[in-house]
Amino acid sequence: MSNAILPEMGFASEFDLEERTQLGNFGEFLTLTDGEILIDEGHNQDALFMVVSGTFHVQTMVTGRAVLLGTLKAGDTVGEINMFDPGQASASVVSKAFSEVWRIDRIRLEQYLEAHPRTAARLLVNIATQLSKRLRKTNQKVAMAREAMLDSF
Repeated sequence: MSNAILPEMGFASEFDLEERTQLGNFGEFLTLTDGEILIDEGHNQDALFMVVSGTFHVQTMVTGRAVLLGTLKAGDTVGEINMFDPGQASASVVSKAFSEVWRIDRIRLEQYLEAHPRTAARLLVNIATQLSKRLRKTNQKVAMAREAMLDSF
């Protein structure tokens, strides 16, 4: 394996160099250009991504037109849901600049869990924490949108 060292950011921000190297080598680094699709809504998706550099738009076509759900930047993760609940992507993730991501699929993550259980446990806690923060923000947005709808009548 090559030395694929994860940067000290996102879910790997508290990992030391050895841990970031071990985890980095279980995944792969990908580069994308502006407009390239990282995750395609409605297609099977089984990988976790961490944005290393660049910007991505998360968008859905569920209403029949593109709706921007959020923006991802360096250190952010995406794809976590399908790591725990495999299925089709609920949104598309599109690069908005020259970008780099680190990718690990479910099989390689399971291999990492077996090889490095202590670090893997910290990784999963960090991912769960990021998901929880995202869920809280989403709940606030839904509550504000519902309030706005009620006020408009």
